[in-house]
Amino acid sequence: MSIPSKQLHAQEAPGNLPALINAQDVQYDQELGLVVARGNVEISQGDRVVIADQVSYNVNSNLVTANGNVSLLEPSGEVIFADHVELTDDLKEGFIKDIRILLTDKSRLAGVTGQLTNGNRSVLSNGVFSPCNLCENDPTRPPIWQIKAGEVIHDKADQSITYYDAKLELFGIPVAYTPWLETPDPTVKRRSGFLAPSFSSSGDLGQTLQTPYYFAIDDSSSFTFAPIITTKQGVVAAGNYERAFSNGDLDVDFSATYADRTDNSGTDQAFRGHIDLEGRFDINDTWRWGVDLERASDEDYLARYGFSNPDTYESSLFVEGFRGRNFARVDSYAFQSLRDNVNDSEIPVVAPRFQYSFQSEPTSTGLTTRFDSNAVLLTRSEGRDTARLSAVTGIDLPYTGPAGDVYKLTAQVQTDAYYTRDFVPGSLDVNPTGPTENEFSGRIFPQLALEWRYPFVSNQGDFAQTIEPIVQGIAAPAGSNPNEIPNDDSADFEFDDTSLFSLNRFSGRDLVDSGSRVNYGVKWAATTERGDTADILVGQSYRFTDDSLFDQIDGLDDSLSDYVGHIGIETVENFSALYRFRVDKDDFRVRRNEFNVGAGPEALRVTLNYLDLQDTNFQDDEDDSREELRFSVSSQLTEFWSTSASLTRDLETEDTRNADFNLTYHDECFIISSGLSRSFSTRTDVENDTIFTVQLVFKHLGSIQPF
Repeated sequence: MSIPSKQLHAQEAPGNLPALINAQDVQYDQELGLVVARGNVEISQGDRVVIADQVSYNVNSNLVTANGNVSLLEPSGEVIFADHVELTDDLKEGFIKDIRILLTDKSRLAGVTGQLTNGNRSVLSNGVFSPCNLCENDPTRPPIWQIKAGEVIHDKADQSITYYDAKLELFGIPVAYTPWLETPDPTVKRRSGFLAPSFSSSGDLGQTLQTPYYFAIDDSSSFTFAPIITTKQGVVAAGNYERAFSNGDLDVDFSATYADRTDNSGTDQAFRGHIDLEGRFDINDTWRWGVDLERASDEDYLARYGFSNPDTYESSLFVEGFRGRNFARVDSYAFQSLRDNVNDSEIPVVAPRFQYSFQSEPTSTGLTTRFDSNAVLLTRSEGRDTARLSAVTGIDLPYTGPAGDVYKLTAQVQTDAYYTRDFVPGSLDVNPTGPTENEFSGRIFPQLALEWRYPFVSNQGDFAQTIEPIVQGIAAPAGSNPNEIPNDDSADFEFDDTSLFSLNRFSGRDLVDSGSRVNYGVKWAATTERGDTADILVGQSYRFTDDSLFDQIDGLDDSLSDYVGHIGIETVENFSALYRFRVDKDDFRVRRNEFNVGAGPEALRVTLNYLDLQDTNFQDDEDDSREELRFSVSSQLTEFWSTSASLTRDLETEDTRNADFNLTYHDECFIISSGLSRSFSTRTDVENDTIFTVQLVFKHLGSIQPF
């Protein structure tokens, strides 16, 4: 019986014929019990599909034989290729000659012969595994790396690939041997086992080795133990714990060691370590709570062992809620300075702080009301303690005139009450040595502001621009920063374009922008049809009343302020630049510079960042001035090769802070990157160091970082 160019279903032939055969020609020999399909044959049995040039099915032996360009599509997404396949009628078991398997992550297994068992186990003799593509010009050349083994077993139920008598080859050259090796298959997201080791070398720690072990505790938690073995400073116990809860997440990093510690008194053996914990948990749709715990044994530990290099560690505990435009929060903070020569006992502990903010919906006229309050208690083990209760109540009324002129009227009142202990009024010292006072103080500080803008818009073809003059008048009483009110949250201040039109240009609430003033400027913005943008802002402020507080602030130490502004450009052709400035009003000398530019495509990208800041701690004897230049260049040399270099220079001290160069090769199966860096440290227990690294990453297997 011949059935050309049609489908043959199971009911059309005897036996346990696979559910569906689709072919150009199907023949059934009833005497021999043989079904033969030829021409673009496709056999479906459940989720499995066999495609071949010719397929025969022996009804008596329940054997399916496929020949010529055979492809077996597995339910897991893998594809098995061969020239000759013998399978049972359910397509789950059988023998395959010259087997080739394309795994779900595009990596490949191949063997001289293959045995399929129960639909979830493949045994390959003389097997080869590699994720690397073959050379297009010469496919006979070995891939960049591959694993050859006498036997390879892919167990889908166990989600593992096991190699016996295995060799790792690089460019066809054997470089490592193991009698047994097991790796997870591509379907595995997480499994316990050793991670790739890393090696490094430094003058301070010597040779270091880190071999992490990953514990997949359960579906929602894991623990990674990653001890660091050093030749000069012993062993550092380090690790990470992560857990996902139904209502949040917990992440903990830690380390501990007993090693040399150098400070001003000399070098001694001491316990050193750190913990960095973060947790976030939902209570309901409105409320959530969180915890952060950051502590280190000393200020130099993290930088010395390469964990991180922060200036401050911050620990906190909070509960907060959001509903509509309302926000409430209760929190506490503790800080640890990681800078040398800072007395932690003079750093305040914030415990507790209460915040509540309310913003109304706009009325038909656009009027909105707002209320922003907080209560905070700051305590020090040495020095003054402060309790503050503060609230800002205000209204905002926008209006657009018939000619397109835009107005905004703002009225607000800030009310503050303080109780301070161990305090010397007018003193900036948080821990005074002389007689101190305990006292109540407070203020009521009203402000009335009117802002006017008049945007002029021009559209010329694919180019649109807007010129917008801005004038803002603010009326407020002068002398609203009495000596009886301490300053804990407004020590950092710099007059620039971002704060020009702010009602209170200080960062906190302890200081207010008292007195009446007028702020004015002009803004120009332009866009093109293809997406290029540019904008310029230049402005100035005039203060009507004298205030000794502003005599300490560069740019605001006269009635007429310096000029501030920015120039920004961004194009769709890989160019962006932002220049922020402050120019002296008298001699037009540039007093503040910040310049950031990036130019070029991936083939050659150059970035330049220049920063010149005056002292921003205007009520602190410490000079916080900075002048820094950072230059970097990167290039995607070819499809696989890239390079980058950077240099950071402190122009004020004429010191190089960091310099590095990197060269990387990256393809579908392999990464090799080399780097040369030179770091310079001002910390007591961290040495200047030159580090050379080579990182070798075998995708699907892990990474190696030899020194």
